[in-house]
Amino acid sequence: MSGIGNKYVVVFKYLVLFFTIVLSFFNFGLSLAILILLNIHVIRRSVFGRLPVEVDKRPWRKVDTREYLHGKYVDIYYPGRKRPRGTILFAHGGGWISGYRRQPNNLSWYRVLVSRGFAVAAIEYSRGYSAGIEQLIDEFSAALWMLSDRAGELGLNEDGISVMGLSAGGHLALLAGMKNRELVKKIIAFYSPCDLLDIWDESSIFARFSAAAVVKRLPYKRKSRQVYRWYSPIQHITTGLPPVLLVHGMRDAIVPFRSSLKMFKELRETGCDARILLHPEGRHGFEFVLKDRWTQRIIEKTVEFGSDE
Repeated sequence: MSGIGNKYVVVFKYLVLFFTIVLSFFNFGLSLAILILLNIHVIRRSVFGRLPVEVDKRPWRKVDTREYLHGKYVDIYYPGRKRPRGTILFAHGGGWISGYRRQPNNLSWYRVLVSRGFAVAAIEYSRGYSAGIEQLIDEFSAALWMLSDRAGELGLNEDGISVMGLSAGGHLALLAGMKNRELVKKIIAFYSPCDLLDIWDESSIFARFSAAAVVKRLPYKRKSRQVYRWYSPIQHITTGLPPVLLVHGMRDAIVPFRSSLKMFKELRETGCDARILLHPEGRHGFEFVLKDRWTQRIIEKTVEFGSDE
């Protein structure tokens, strides 16, 4: 009976996904609102959570907002030290279709990184449902080039910038970092879909809807699956990439941890410098919820990895 019950649950989830996607063609805002209500516990945790590290509320010396493309901005948070320990271009999560650079959980990461001596450049990028994945990658790349070209003027590290992102932001950091490897020192991706098709093997309706919205298609036809593969970081691994750190919770029901694990194995087999940190009890956005030593260790290892020193 349990098998039959599970079957009905799966069918119900696919029906919800189907009707939500159909509804999005007529009223995207309403379909997004439905998904937010269905995933309110995850969203609340992601938006209002904070890292289990005690730091000052405003550890930065100053914040400088710059326009990197017309109507698109990046906030640069400067540490107290004259020369930053490293510069990190940071991309928020939100399934490519939501989230913003000054979100409370993102600010929690900025506080920790700036308190450890990093300059953090927090990017704003377009919503994927109107822009599409290619434009989001181009925007991230444009911010990277602007910061690199003007590093001396802006008081940033002139020998390269590291990129970091959470979830969908990590996906963008991986793709843009690999595309512009000559500018990038290191890549850090937290619970990111390294293979977009992995999202369709999980139960999260929000993740599937978000992927379909940003890729502009469902992965049921051969040509559509090829598009999903093209925008999957795992398909762009070559020798000579910057060092990569992948972080994932092993109980993640939004993006399966095997997506990062596959990426890690492929990077190592290609001869790239790659590391992975897994939390056995971690769910999506685990670092903002769990207070255990394992989580604290992952945060410290991330800070250590990102350092230029």
